[in-house]
Amino acid sequence: MNTNSSGNGHDPDDKDKVVNFPTLAERDKMRREEREEEERWRKEYRKKSKAARNANKQPFFNAGKIPPFSRALIAAFIIIHLPLFLIFDTDTHLKAFYTFGFIPGMYTGTFEWSWTALITPVTHAFIHGSWMHLIFNVVMGLVLGMYVEKLFGARTTAIFFTLCTLAGALAYFLLTPFTTAPVIGASGGISGFFGVLIYLTVTQNTGHPITMKFAKKGPWPILFFWALIMIVPGMLMGGMAWQAHLGGYLAGIALIIAMQKGKIRI
Repeated sequence: MNTNSSGNGHDPDDKDKVVNFPTLAERDKMRREEREEEERWRKEYRKKSKAARNANKQPFFNAGKIPPFSRALIAAFIIIHLPLFLIFDTDTHLKAFYTFGFIPGMYTGTFEWSWTALITPVTHAFIHGSWMHLIFNVVMGLVLGMYVEKLFGARTTAIFFTLCTLAGALAYFLLTPFTTAPVIGASGGISGFFGVLIYLTVTQNTGHPITMKFAKKGPWPILFFWALIMIVPGMLMGGMAWQAHLGGYLAGIALIIAMQKGKIRI
């Protein structure tokens, strides 16, 4: 016989096994809290959805956010091209190409000298040979120009573009000193911007798999690869002044390295 029994027919531990159900008032309170929580989630969802819809309504391209030099550069391309191709005939186009395009032969005696030879190392960048040529340089000039300008400001970007343009003309002269074919277009300056983009992307994005693969050799394999991309198609297909592209590209890389090391300030 269990002498510790209380005699009431219940085990002393039965209290621990009792399940207490919430009262009606407590259930109402719980339902109210659940509804309030659900309503909060709904409001938050509606708020985020509205923000997403507003973001989608934003224009893909906002002209008001183009920095000043990039805007002026693209405007110059368009303002010069529109009247030349909308008003004047093909003969006038060719005359403009040979007047304001850069011709190495003017400096080596294989083409008639003109006073415009003094300004064509720069003016050739603002003359384009076709609508497609213009569109390509407008798009690339805008994208790459904005990238460089947001990093270094309008003044530095303007000087940078000019130096790379001159470097493109110099490379065209050195590699084809007797040619009478004018080079036109902003290939040198834009390629300089591209060189900055590639160099900074490779050297600053150290965690990227491609960057890590070439880490021991530095950025040079990738930079060399893009140089080949500029040279080979131009040599095989013709019709493209790859020399100017290459000159501007190399100048852009040299300038950004010199700037980073404090050798020059522009």
